[in-house]
Amino acid sequence: MKLENIYLQPNSQLSAHLSEWASRIGVQVNDHEFQMGDQIVDGLLLINENQDIDKDIYAIHSYFDERHLPTQKIDINGTLQVAISNFEMWLKNFKCKSIFIIGSEELIKNDNLDRFLVKVEERF
Repeated sequence: MKLENIYLQPNSQLSAHLSEWASRIGVQVNDHEFQMGDQIVDGLLLINENQDIDKDIYAIHSYFDERHLPTQKIDINGTLQVAISNFEMWLKNFKCKSIFIIGSEELIKNDNLDRFLVKVEERF
């Protein structure tokens, strides 16, 4: 994977968790309050549980989708190997080097998030 930068929403427990992970794999972390009209990233990674997506997060996903910008949804309660393979292929096929990562604050309570991150770290 050639991931170089991730952008995370500021003042978020999920962002703090993802920031720690990114520092372990040598990826630059940037806090960024997303606003409609932003085009500073190559793609959007939406992490969710059981396809549950908050309204605010869905609005950001829709913004990217409507502009045909690369988006990837990862359900951390789905099959882990499929999620890893899809994420890896998505980064490679769309040449995403900078991505915005969003998800519900509740994700940090789910052990599957860390399983996903560890597997990504192993492949990085």
